Amino acid sequence: MYICVFFTAVMGMIIFIPAGAGGIINASYQLNQMVHNTWFVTGHFHLTIASTVLLTFFAISYWLIPVLTGRVFTKQLNRLAIVQAVLWAIGMFLMAVIMHIVGLLGAPRRTSYSTYGGHELAVTWLSYNQVIALGGVILFVAIVLVLYIWFNLLFLAPKSEKTIEYPIGVVNEQAEHPPRILERWSFWIGVSIALSVIAYAIPIYQLIMHAPLGSLPYRTW
Repeated sequence: MYICVFFTAVMGMIIFIPAGAGGIINASYQLNQMVHNTWFVTGHFHLTIASTVLLTFFAISYWLIPVLTGRVFTKQLNRLAIVQAVLWAIGMFLMAVIMHIVGLLGAPRRTSYSTYGGHELAVTWLSYNQVIALGGVILFVAIVLVLYIWFNLLFLAPKSEKTIEYPIGVVNEQAEHPPRILERWSFWIGVSIALSVIAYAIPIYQLIMHAPLGSLPYRTW
């Protein structure tokens, strides 16, 4: 395994620690009321999807593309991949962490930037936005690097003299056989149907019993 593959994947795992902590806040009804429509939520998804998930995808691509193309992942490309992962982590740190902070200060998401009539709190958001923009610039550099690495692995890197085998898991000879029922599709399909019924039966029942949909009529004057 190339060093960059391990390094990039582990970095994604580490970032998921604060990302998961923010997810607990979003999942809490009371706390989520405070941050729901702010940049805190945007920052959370930048840590989970744009950081952990994408770093994992990068790591997979650094391993899978050479296997598919039969090209050598050179030491130079390996170093560039590590630099790319570090830049991505730094850019996302500047962007996502600052989004969390400015979200706690009340900056809304899904709206154009506004000073709210020059309110002193809203004016302070501008400096945070500048740091977020700096993180975006670093992320752009990281994107250019990863595209350069992929292009080399697809077309320019030297061909491997030996066939690069696709690793396949081998069952240990001493491993115990699982129960035969767990090897049947019908069992797992049945479990999926049962879980779906448990999850949706009560909400659907309530929709039917409290039909039609909509709120009670009210007057605004």
